[in-house]
Amino acid sequence: IYTLRIEQYVEAMSGIQRLEQMPVQITECKYSVLRSELEDTAKLLAGALHLSLIVPDSGTVQLDHGLFLTVAENLIGNAARFAQSSLIICLEDLGDYLLLTVTDDGPGYPAELVQNGPKPFGKMKEDAAHFGMGLYSSQTLCLKHGGNLKLKNENDHGATVTASFQIKWKP
Repeated sequence: IYTLRIEQYVEAMSGIQRLEQMPVQITECKYSVLRSELEDTAKLLAGALHLSLIVPDSGTVQLDHGLFLTVAENLIGNAARFAQSSLIICLEDLGDYLLLTVTDDGPGYPAELVQNGPKPFGKMKEDAAHFGMGLYSSQTLCLKHGGNLKLKNENDHGATVTASFQIKWKP
């Protein structure tokens, strides 16, 4: 078992290095396409949960489509693991930035994670087999795209993660 854990650790580290070296490739994407991809991802990763999806009805956005989908899959998958019954996925165009917000009704993030942000291998004690790389790799990709990743806990219960992507590129 120890050998397998070392192999997983090495693979995760090389995966982060590949993410950091990956070029950002901006293309024009239709919101209708992003809506169906977010919906398909949520059905695949969180099929048993009630889903609310809020996406602009029409128009396009300039972003790295693959990078966006990788972050979306990480955030939706993470929220689906902890949600009790529902997920809310919201895509919002703020002009200079596109925000992807995923909210679940689970127990919320550990306070240390909200305060300090995701760290490589910042696994939670309850899940010793999981290295906690999803949020960290999502943060890395958001930073590459001129944005960031913010975590917060909701007052009653649940967690919200917001990924921002710069969509008005400055030469």
